[in-house]
Amino acid sequence: MEKKSIALAVGLFIIGGLTGAVVERFAVMPGMGSGISLGAAASLLESVTHGEAKAEKVFPGPGGLTGIEVTLQGHPTVAFATADGRYLIAGPVLNKQGEDEAHTAMVKLGLIPKPASAGALAAKAAGADSFVLGTGGPEITAFVDPNCIFCHKFYEEAKPLIDAGKLRVRYVVVAFLKPSSMPKATAILGAADPAAAMAKNEKGFDTVTEEGGIAPAQNPAAATLSAVENNTRLLGESGEMATPTLIYCNSKGEPTLAHGLGKESFTDFAAHIGNLQNGVCRK
Repeated sequence: MEKKSIALAVGLFIIGGLTGAVVERFAVMPGMGSGISLGAAASLLESVTHGEAKAEKVFPGPGGLTGIEVTLQGHPTVAFATADGRYLIAGPVLNKQGEDEAHTAMVKLGLIPKPASAGALAAKAAGADSFVLGTGGPEITAFVDPNCIFCHKFYEEAKPLIDAGKLRVRYVVVAFLKPSSMPKATAILGAADPAAAMAKNEKGFDTVTEEGGIAPAQNPAAATLSAVENNTRLLGESGEMATPTLIYCNSKGEPTLAHGLGKESFTDFAAHIGNLQNGVCRK
């Protein structure tokens, strides 16, 4: 791979950490030494990205790493450097609790807003451009991307409960996973019957390529484009660009947010949730 390609790949990798698209995970070992200077961090970024990224400041990172506030192609983000200043770590850095230290640092530095509460997101989602499948049972909110294979799995697991009148799902369609996500999302939201359009997308979902089955919209209305953009921005307020993101009422009647599907069966999950109606937990 040419040096320019390597630099570009690193650049996209760092931006990926900002959007939550990166899937790699790094283990950080404690006691790796003291931090490096801003000059050393700038030199490392210069070498790795060929001047495409700029080090704004350094701060103490986890496990002896040095955190670096980075500007890359106009995007603020965070990377980490090893104590010897020879290695750059871009993307999520997980602690033992599975929490992303890079995301935490970005919130502390004010580079991204602090995640909104589940209750606040539930209220906003209720007013977003969305649609509800089902006529009975408790309601939950699901943020989904048309090309998300785990959203497809969620759709298939929820459908029997919806058909049986045991669950209602408010679908908030977003677009960020692939270039085709936006035209497919607008094809769903812009359809005369979004529920039928969603069904078409899931029926034709290709699990090998992880592509939804609906044909991308060619000339979506400006209002529909804006709606998908607003839905995607709302998902970002959850603190992570991940789908499916679910908002539901727990057994105590409290709004709860979950990124991804849990390990328990979805039927058991649905049997122990409350009703989220108009963004508020109801009895």
